[in-house]
Amino acid sequence: MIKLHKIVEIYRECGNFYEAVQKSGLPILVAHKILLTSGLLKIQDKIKYGGRSTRLGGEAEEYFQKLVPKAIDANKYWQKNNPVFDFCLNGLYIDVKYSSIRMRSGKKSWGFDCKNGADLIVGFLESEPGAGLKNPYIVIFHNQFVPLKGNLTITEETPRFNDFQVKEEEVKNIVEEYAELKKILEEQK
Repeated sequence: MIKLHKIVEIYRECGNFYEAVQKSGLPILVAHKILLTSGLLKIQDKIKYGGRSTRLGGEAEEYFQKLVPKAIDANKYWQKNNPVFDFCLNGLYIDVKYSSIRMRSGKKSWGFDCKNGADLIVGFLESEPGAGLKNPYIVIFHNQFVPLKGNLTITEETPRFNDFQVKEEEVKNIVEEYAELKKILEEQK
């Protein structure tokens, strides 16, 4: 039990996943599970030490932060690996998603789980196999457009793909407008 707390304390002191694993003497997967459960892992740790999808998910969060710099990172100010939302902008809760391409009926397709209750889902979709976040398609969905089951599948050349796709330079304004709208609607209650 002492080793479980030791890795958490070491990580808090050094802030580096790999260094904390080395100093603790724990196997990397055990250390990862403990730190993941503790909620301490940072976006950078996801990028450096996670698998491809975890790494790209962390990079998508960084990408979003660059596009909407006023958005507050929930991992820094509320809880690490917050299960409900990744960012908050003036009371608007935003979940950032990344999806690699899947082929479905000969068309590009993407998907992610949106069961968390965020107000907006901002999805970064891989544009070509293996491209990661190089020139991704970006989609924005208000939670009212997410299916009740919470699994969102997007297929190219469909209304869901065409209607909700936004340009990189539009993301900031759209998110800010939704934040303002939410504030106005809450004031009217």
